[in-house]
Amino acid sequence: MKIPPIPHPERYAGLYVYDFGTHVAVGYTAAEIRILRESDAYRRGAAYEIYRATDRGGLELRGVLDERLTGREAMCFLRADGVAAQRDYDAVRMAADRDPLPCVVDLQLAKLYSFEPPYVTALSYAASATTPTAGWLTQHVGNMGDRVVGGTDVCATLASSGGVRIASCQLPTLLDYADRPADDVLRTIHKPLQR
Repeated sequence: MKIPPIPHPERYAGLYVYDFGTHVAVGYTAAEIRILRESDAYRRGAAYEIYRATDRGGLELRGVLDERLTGREAMCFLRADGVAAQRDYDAVRMAADRDPLPCVVDLQLAKLYSFEPPYVTALSYAASATTPTAGWLTQHVGNMGDRVVGGTDVCATLASSGGVRIASCQLPTLLDYADRPADDVLRTIHKPLQR
């Protein structure tokens, strides 16, 4: 697989490479990879997540399973104290206002009856966005919560848990990462850089 030259490769971390067999295109979102996988003409291609990109042009890739493109995951930061949980929620919102996320993330603050400690600041996102979301949190927010839980099971548990939602919002996202309609994705497969 020959990856085309990429100006500012660090912008591509968290996006995807698709190997069509005859050529490679860089810069797809998870939703756009799903479009390619659902297309009869391109479903045999191979998808790779850009796990890390450096300003010197290096890319670290990892193969992607289809279930990572369709599932949802969550990171939950639990607190015994509602005031501390509110501070966590506010810290994430303010960081996202200053530096938007590279993917769509829903943020919630709730008091749950089935978790201990009961106050939770939860970020939920497409399973394919775990790496960029975790990286963004580490870089922009730092430590939160008295206890942290995460993964795909957490989404189901949160959805079925009794409790009270205190606040929720969708965090600001970089416009470069907005999903394109299927027609646009399929019409531009010949472009080596999708963004």
